[in-house]
Amino acid sequence: MNETGEGSEMSDATEHLAPVSYLPWATPPVPDAPDAIGATDVAEVADESTSVGGPHRSAPSDDAVEVAEPARTTGSTGSRWPSSNADRDSRRAERRRSRFTVVSDDAEETGPERDARIDRLVVSRLRRSALSVAEVRAVLAEHGLDAAEIEEWIERYERFGYLDDARLAEQLVHVNGARRGRGSGAILQELSRRGVDPSAARAAVEDLDPDVERRNALEVARRRAGQLTGLDRQTAERRLSAFLQRRGYPGDIVREAVTAALAADGS
Repeated sequence: MNETGEGSEMSDATEHLAPVSYLPWATPPVPDAPDAIGATDVAEVADESTSVGGPHRSAPSDDAVEVAEPARTTGSTGSRWPSSNADRDSRRAERRRSRFTVVSDDAEETGPERDARIDRLVVSRLRRSALSVAEVRAVLAEHGLDAAEIEEWIERYERFGYLDDARLAEQLVHVNGARRGRGSGAILQELSRRGVDPSAARAAVEDLDPDVERRNALEVARRRAGQLTGLDRQTAERRLSAFLQRRGYPGDIVREAVTAALAADGS
């Protein structure tokens, strides 16, 4: 009786409790849905029934889940990213390969293609400035031509008028003598440095008019003497003579030019 009375009193107290009101920021707890428990029980019963004698199906693997997962799209381009790491790496490798042109190791430059490329290079250089036979021979050797091929190419360029050491020597004599104020000795050194044929170089220098070389030396000496003012005669002669000798002028022309330049300068 006491237990029944106590239960009755608790039931009456519960019925008279005031309703619970939650604060605005509090969320009331959601009771567990009874269907979820029922679904769990049903799943357990199904597992037991299949394990007794019915057909057994293994749980789907992680790989199967990933394959079944719908591909994700990103941005406005709608490009799909594979869910598998291996597929993603393969796709990236394909994109990298597509950026470059893969050339087979067997694809080599043919003989006519090589000849055309070398010919364009040599002719373009010859059009910019005159070259000696030795300079063109060095260019051909750098591009892998053998000795026989080089001589064949040199003969062809000479036949077409692209190469002429005698003409080049005459041009260098004029440029170095009249324009740069160099003597025959310096001009001969320049021709040797450019690889001009020695016989053509000597012939061009010997054709240099001595009077022209003398006038060039005197003009160079007068310009230089203007920078030697204030020095005594002996020091001015020594320095001016050394300067003209470095310019490649012969000794007799140096003496004449020094005497004339210092006399005109009043030294």
